[in-house]
Amino acid sequence: MSTKQSISAYSIGYFIVSNAVLLTLIWWVFQDYAYRAAYWRSMGFSPSTKYWPFFLVTSAVRGSTVIPGQLTLDWTQVLAAILVIIDLNFLAVSVRRRSRSKTQTSPA
Repeated sequence: MSTKQSISAYSIGYFIVSNAVLLTLIWWVFQDYAYRAAYWRSMGFSPSTKYWPFFLVTSAVRGSTVIPGQLTLDWTQVLAAILVIIDLNFLAVSVRRRSRSKTQTSPA
């Protein structure tokens, strides 16, 4: 196995593992949000969430009782941004390598 192939296999392995970990974390955060909403519903409240870039506010309402939420970090958006950055970086490096290999193999 040549050095180019092992580097490429390492890059692909890094890409797959990082995506798997980040997607698992995103799924876990979604489950946490679903459990919280189910808890509020079981208590007779109506949960509501307002989203902003990278932040959210989750509050609950039951009749005239309002439990205001606090501005918190939305981990789903943060993890999705990290996932996109890693994927774009992998794509850019792959395109750069491919263009370099084509210029090196083409006759001058």
